[in-house]
Amino acid sequence: MKGILTSTLFPPVGACRYGCGTHCTPAITVFWLFGVVSVGYGLLGGPTNAPGINWYTVGLGLGMWAIAAVWTLLTLQGVQADQCHGSLSPHDHLVKPSESETDPFEELGKNR
Repeated sequence: MKGILTSTLFPPVGACRYGCGTHCTPAITVFWLFGVVSVGYGLLGGPTNAPGINWYTVGLGLGMWAIAAVWTLLTLQGVQADQCHGSLSPHDHLVKPSESETDPFEELGKNR
């Protein structure tokens, strides 16, 4: 439960801490920061410099925050499937090359 709450409120922290520091973390951070800045900017009037709150900009920010949170939760779900070796785990579906199979990179040197 703690991982879900952290991943929802602070998606980059959840991706780093509970997602084993996956390669998705920088992209999740960008989406989350865009959402936080958009919410703050919308509360100050937004791009139209409205006298009150610009709800379109706040909604855009909350939408980006939601995308980052969902992305983090999906990343955590994938990490958990890899660790548990469930039916969706890519570790259980690897095709291992046979010993007699040649290395395809050896062919590159022969053509020169």
